[in-house]
Amino acid sequence: MSGSIVEEQVRDNVPKPEFTPIAYKTPPMSFKALMVVYFCIALIPYGLGFTSEHVSYRGWFTELVTMLSMGGFSMMLGQFLLSGRMGSLSSKTGVDNGMLLHRKVGEYLALLFFLHPFLIVLPRFWISSNFAVDDMLSLFTEDLTLNGFYAWALMIVWVLMSMFKDKIGMPYEAWRITHGIGAIVIVILATDHVITIGRHGHYEEWFDWFWIALCAGAVSTLVYTYFVRPRTNAKRPFKVVSCVKAGSIDWYLTLEKDGEFDFDFVAGQFVWLNTSGNPYDRTEHPFSIATSPGDLPRISFVIRALGDYTSNLGDLKIGQRAYLDGPHGVFTLCGRNAKGISLIAGGAGIGPIIGILRQLRDMEYHNPVRLVYGNQLMEQMVFQDEINAISESLDFQQMLVLTEPPENFNGYKGVMDRNILEKVFCTADRDDWDYYLCGSEGMVKAVEKTMHNMNIPKEKIIFEQLGF
Repeated sequence: MSGSIVEEQVRDNVPKPEFTPIAYKTPPMSFKALMVVYFCIALIPYGLGFTSEHVSYRGWFTELVTMLSMGGFSMMLGQFLLSGRMGSLSSKTGVDNGMLLHRKVGEYLALLFFLHPFLIVLPRFWISSNFAVDDMLSLFTEDLTLNGFYAWALMIVWVLMSMFKDKIGMPYEAWRITHGIGAIVIVILATDHVITIGRHGHYEEWFDWFWIALCAGAVSTLVYTYFVRPRTNAKRPFKVVSCVKAGSIDWYLTLEKDGEFDFDFVAGQFVWLNTSGNPYDRTEHPFSIATSPGDLPRISFVIRALGDYTSNLGDLKIGQRAYLDGPHGVFTLCGRNAKGISLIAGGAGIGPIIGILRQLRDMEYHNPVRLVYGNQLMEQMVFQDEINAISESLDFQQMLVLTEPPENFNGYKGVMDRNILEKVFCTADRDDWDYYLCGSEGMVKAVEKTMHNMNIPKEKIIFEQLGF
């Protein structure tokens, strides 16, 4: 389908406010910086333990296990902050970075807590293996440690469910609810376990209250996400203007502010979209914004039909209420200053990419811009009329990549491998360009690895994987 029908949905005769180019601002900290800060903060409780005169050094292995246990539990509590969508925090860390760190840390925490009881008993095998087996069994059966066993067992189920939710066909909405409830139960049980058998609290009562306070803070962030933020979002309602097919498997959903309230964003950001009609309903999904700030009070999204919710977007009614939690994200032009910009989109990754391209057009950007856009079939390509017209106002070129191209296709055949990217990024100053990469997780990882092999500086690659 041509993009002309879709474009008319946004660029019709509805009056729009005069657009003022955004002011560049300092972006959030990098992912590496966030990771370093996160790990340093996680080790604070272990360091505080040595402030007690009753706590002494007990050998390198015991101290290592203690540090991993206390640091790991601190990071578990920190997981709530990373996923809490707290504006004051995410504006500094970047919600994209926070969610990425949340996922990566979660994988290592799962392994650490699985090994936790075995690491505790391991030294006893060096003394007497017979007694060590009995000690291991007692960890899972004694009343004093049952709270830890319950948290440990539930953690295993919780992690496996997160890892294999797609393979078992678990709906996204059901997973989100069980993920949040399970997390609360696990940290409460784990906190009770820590203050029950932890040696620091036996000597210093404030240490137990320290863990209780951290647990309460972690749980409160989930309460904030589930109840406080929806109340704020309820005061900023949107309504459905249109939802039409853009290409063969993508929807183009357009919303409009339903009232007078402040709402702004930067191209490339995303929101959690709730179309249930109830701002407190947890059936919300993250989608990247496909429009420029100059299109407000309207805002649009490119959404690929991949699941039950996205496949039925055509059932949305014109005028239906919708609520947006956001904007979030650092996949933006803010804080960047390059000699040129390369936009690389795979499939529905064109959503935030077209938003950035539209903003560059509205800003009358003077440096060169290149778009590499890949899909399986030509009929999956969207916005082609609009994209081709952008070359009239920008120093712009588009390169199409198809795995199954039609006859007389004027583009590249295959996937975005090094052979294709070398042809596209052939400028002598390519190390001074910025590269915006968006698509599925597999596509992003493959292209990012290829770009690293091409010696493109890591700090020049800004990427976003679709979905959390």
